[in-house]
Amino acid sequence: MKKMCVVMAVVLISGLFMSNELFSQPQWGKKGKGGGYGWGVGEQYGRLFDTGTIETIKGEVVSVDIVTPARGMSGGVHLLVKTDKEEIPVHLGPAWYIENQDTKIEPKDKIEVKGSRIELETKTIIIAAEIKKGEDSLVLRDENGIPAWSGWRRNINWKGQGGWGAGSQYGRMYDPKTIETICGEVTKVERIIPVKGMSGGVHLTVKTDKEEIAVHLGPAWYIENQDMVIEQNDMIEVKGSRINFEGKPAIIAAHVKKDDAVLMLRNENGIPVWSGWRRK
Repeated sequence: MKKMCVVMAVVLISGLFMSNELFSQPQWGKKGKGGGYGWGVGEQYGRLFDTGTIETIKGEVVSVDIVTPARGMSGGVHLLVKTDKEEIPVHLGPAWYIENQDTKIEPKDKIEVKGSRIELETKTIIIAAEIKKGEDSLVLRDENGIPAWSGWRRNINWKGQGGWGAGSQYGRMYDPKTIETICGEVTKVERIIPVKGMSGGVHLTVKTDKEEIAVHLGPAWYIENQDMVIEQNDMIEVKGSRINFEGKPAIIAAHVKKDDAVLMLRNENGIPVWSGWRRK
């Protein structure tokens, strides 16, 4: 195994959280599933996004459906949008991601869609990169078509940039002024509810050459749908905000690096990748 740090190793985080409600040791991540059963950028469906056919349409949502775009994929949320020129299907993304967003899209909503117009099975559709509804915008893919729900990236510049939102009590703990990078060995992977009323999150225990520290990743519904897995004994590099949580040190992770892959979790301001909606 490629050595990433001089010394690595453990953190036991029971007692760190307001709720010690633990679940069984999770087997999270769906390796090879492309961020949730065929939805990854490298999958056949993901490669349909064409940066050369980006356009913006405006219209009214006629219907919202769960559709399986291709055999073997999980269900996705698709819209039928009526503009002043046409009715066109708009593909958003996997249902597990869309349905966990705070703002919903419903029939009769007036929206603006930016995305790639393609031909799929003899029909013209748009694979959405961004949806605007009123003052909110849902960012689904970046300018290269990389989905927001696929947190793992390969060969990038590591030095670059229900309660889990940036504006929540927990989310506001992230402090851009306390960003640091640690290296260590994962000694534990578990699901824990960090604050009463939140959904379960995936957290690590990491041992460095100086300390044992808790590393908070994010909501289980997001982490468990990624296409790579972090397991006990993995050597990792974590970049994130050091905080005091219930009287003990912890890191809310922004990036986690494992070998040549990086799991993107939050941007430089602590905005989570799983919170697709942005307000002006």
